[in-house]
Order: sequence, then structure tokens, then C-alpha cells
Amino acid sequence: MKKTISILLGVVLVLGLGLAVPASMVAEDRIIHVPGDHPTIQGAIDAARDGDTIEVASGEYGAFSVIGKNDISIVGAAGATVRTANLVLIDRGPIGIALSMAVVKDSRNINIQGIHFDGAALAKEEVVAGIAYVDSTGRIANLTVENTIGMELGVGVAIIGHAGTSVVNLLSVTARNSMAGVIIWDAEANLDGCSITGMRPGGGFGILPAGVGIVVGIPGDAWRGPSTVRVRGCSISENKDIGIYVCDGSAVEARFNMIYGNAALGVLNDGGQTVDALYNWWGSPAGPLHTSNVAGFRNNPVSDNVDFKPWAETRVKTQTLTESGVVNAKEEAATEVWVRMRDADALVTNPSGAAATDNVLVVVQGSTDNPGGTPPDGITALGRYVDVSVKGTEAVVEIEIRLYYTAKDVRNRSKEDQDKYLRLLWWDGAHWQPYQSTGVNTTDTADGYSGYMWAKVTANTTPSLDQLGTWNGDFWEGPTDPSNGCLIATAAYATDKAQEIQILREFRDTVLLPSRLGAAFVTLYYRTSPPVADLISRHNILRATVRVGVIDRIVAVLNWSQAWWSVMGR
Repeated sequence: MKKTISILLGVVLVLGLGLAVPASMVAEDRIIHVPGDHPTIQGAIDAARDGDTIEVASGEYGAFSVIGKNDISIVGAAGATVRTANLVLIDRGPIGIALSMAVVKDSRNINIQGIHFDGAALAKEEVVAGIAYVDSTGRIANLTVENTIGMELGVGVAIIGHAGTSVVNLLSVTARNSMAGVIIWDAEANLDGCSITGMRPGGGFGILPAGVGIVVGIPGDAWRGPSTVRVRGCSISENKDIGIYVCDGSAVEARFNMIYGNAALGVLNDGGQTVDALYNWWGSPAGPLHTSNVAGFRNNPVSDNVDFKPWAETRVKTQTLTESGVVNAKEEAATEVWVRMRDADALVTNPSGAAATDNVLVVVQGSTDNPGGTPPDGITALGRYVDVSVKGTEAVVEIEIRLYYTAKDVRNRSKEDQDKYLRLLWWDGAHWQPYQSTGVNTTDTADGYSGYMWAKVTANTTPSLDQLGTWNGDFWEGPTDPSNGCLIATAAYATDKAQEIQILREFRDTVLLPSRLGAAFVTLYYRTSPPVADLISRHNILRATVRVGVIDRIVAVLNWSQAWWSVMGR
């Protein structure tokens, strides 16, 4: 409501100004065109005031610097390219002066988007950077930085600060064929949907190995530069040495990424805080090689002090949408995400007049391990989970999550039972909860699915768009009375209505409950079995082992002897 009132007040204010000032004048002094208004990007920056947007047409341009400015967006059209560099004083860690194709220094909320940076012509320089933010904040989005290879050091993107002066968000940035893809020194950064690949030569100065994707903190004992970094939905791959290098007391959370093909190590923790590297794809369902996971994928090991369990058993799906569309993650997670975005004219705008966001990043990852707690009473997990994370939700009207299932998933139950019992739940951090807007489509699909569970999420539902990023799971809802189920068997069979369970219930009711000793055993069973059932429900192999090795054998004996024990209660 407050946001709506603010927007309405803004409209009234603009209309009021329109009575005194022509609307054309209001628009023209907020958008600067290159080369229309200024032939160079630097000229437009020099002329810009706080809050302006600089639109750069296709073509080749010289390097540019933003120093002491605020709230400026530099947006390139397809084909806008920078190949030259300017000197910048960094004076942090081992670097004094560097050449950078884009420099942002002592500035706030500077956004660079859509411009291609190619450093191939700078290979003979000592220190080269594609984009350098020094003691500044802002956003870098939808662009490529490549071929930043200096004589001593080359980096695609450098975020460098001092005591929290630099905070930068990277969205859908591609860094390739450099010495280091992204370095964050004494700064804070969030990387979403980025691709960092092909880092190859050594970094010089004796501080970097031969080709590193992301460097967090300043390596070496002579400098201090601990940083805080979150990496999500990124591809960090095929680097000559290390995927993510953490040092100097830095804190890193790297979840739902694809970290694979890095020749020496996927993640090296060289003196940072314990790295949170859960739910990543490491190039193999076996996870990364480590002393605690000797069967892991040998081409992408991790060092100690890296928390990588549980890992993803399937690849992560990452896609950026600039208009309404569908993210097809059936191969990765049997899931589709339908995104309905606002019309461009309806987007909430920032002070510069540019859209608050012009793209939506969707990250989808599936798992067979339960990332949350025990399902509610009477509900049994089918053993399929999916994480759906969306960044840029201010541009979104509605998101629909479709989690597909096969006849085998639901034990060939009837369409009527599918419609009646299947549920899609979400994990709120403490409990599994039903979606506010959810249902089941039981129509068979051409690609072999028996249907899908769906949930619609808007700004006003529970969960809301702002809460996307929490886990979702498919469940089979059964009777709510726990005494009417066989918990361990239910976990094993992934349904409380299997024929095998019916005979177990019959034996319980006919033989056990009528006797004092049998009733005591049943009471003890229901008191102690829930945590065991929860453990079994989290692991497919364990579930199959319990079903085949224990329950199936008990059921076979009960079936064979049913004629004898079934008359005991009469």
C-alpha cells in the first residue's frame, strides 16, 4: 500500500510540474544519447548530473571513467564496444596503478549495462582490468568482458574497496579468456547468473595461480582485504587452475552454481571463513573429490573448510528473461517456470527514469534430498524437490511454477487420486507449507509426464515474489491421523496407500493391538519412528534398501501366513 501511494504521489508531482514545464524538457534533460548528444561516452559522463541515464548506440568507443558521480546508468545497445583503457590509481594490495576500460571511483549507484569490453589490444600492458569499481557502489549487468591479459595481472571485473566502501552487484556478466574473471578485495559483491570461464595465464606478482575464476580477498600476507561475496546461479568452469579462491578471512556463500572443469580445484579456501558451497553441480552426480568424498569427481576437487554437502545431482538451469516467457528446466529438475512481466511502460522507475530492472534472472535446480524438515502429519514426500530463485521481481506480475511427475512417481495411482492427494509445498525456513494458490493438472504430456503440480506466486500471495528462492517439494497428502499410517513404510513407498502397507496395517490391527505386549510395541513404534522415517525419506538409495531388504520381506511373510494370523482376532 505504501508503495502504491508513493507511485500515485509521484504521478501527481509529475503532472503538476507538467503545468509549468513542457514534458519534452523534463525528458530530454534526463537521457543523454551517445553519439547523438555527445560523440564519446566520456563526454556524456562529464556532462551528466546525478540521476541521468546515458544511452550508448552500437559502435566502438574509447575507455571511460566515472569519478565522484551518483545515480548514473550507462546502457549500451547491442554492438556497443570498448577496446581501449585509461589509467586509474588503485593503491590497494599489490596494485598501484592499472589500465582499465571502465573505471568507477568514489561514486555511488553507478550502473553499467550492455557494453562489450574487449582487452585484446592491451596484452602488452602491465596490469589490465575490464571494469574496475574502486570505493564505489552500483551494478554491472548483461555484458561481456574478455581478453584482459596483462604482463603481470589481468582481470575481467575488479571490485576494490576499503572498510566497506564498495558494494557491487553483478547480474548476467560473462568473463572469459583472462587471468582472473572477478576479484573482490576488501569489498562486497553479489554475483547472479554470471558465466566465468576460460581463465588461463598466471596472475603475476606471485599472488595468483594460473587462471582463477573468482578471487575473494587479497592473497598474500603483506595486505589485508577480507570481503563478503554471494554467488548464485553462476557457471564457473574450465579455468586452468581454480574456480573460486577464498582467502584473507573472507566470507563466501556459493549456492546453486555449476562449478566444473576447473583443472586444479573447484573451490580453494586458503584462509577464509568456512565456505558455504551447498547445492552446487560439480560436473558429476558424485559431487566433488575430497577426503570426505573419495568417490567424488576427480577433475574438480575442493579443499578443506568448504561445506559442499549436500551437492546437486543434476545441472543448474539459469536463464535471463527480458520479456514474459517460460524457463524450461524439465531436463534439470522436471520443472517449468512461467514468468509474466510488466509491460515496459508499467515498470517502476528509479530516479534516473530508467527501469528499475530490465531483466529477470531465474535459477532452477532439482534435488532428491529433502533440504527441509519433516513434512506435516499425514503427508509423505515423493522425493523430488526443486529450488526456484528469481532476481528482478519488481518487473514481474506473476510466476507459475510447474513441477512435472510421471506415473511411476505416483505409483500409477488413478487420475482421481492424483487430483485429490497431490500437493506442492514450499519450505519457509522452518516448516513445509502449502502454497496459497496451487493445484494439479492431471493431463498426460507428449514428453511422458502424467501431469504437473502448479503454484502461482504474486506480490500478494503466500509465499510472495520476494520469498522466491526457498525450496519447493512435491508431496502426497494422506490421512492426518498418524495412527493410521506406517511411518517407516510410508517413507519407503512414498505413499501411505500402497497395497503392501494395507497388509501391515491389517496385521497391526488384528494381531498386535488386541494384546498388551503388541499394543506396547505399537506405542513405542509411533513414538520413535518419525525421525527414522524422515531420514529414509531424504535418501532414495536408503528408501529402496529399506523397501526391498526389510519391508518387502516382512510383507512376503505376512502374505504367506495371512490365512493363519487373520483369524486370530476373530
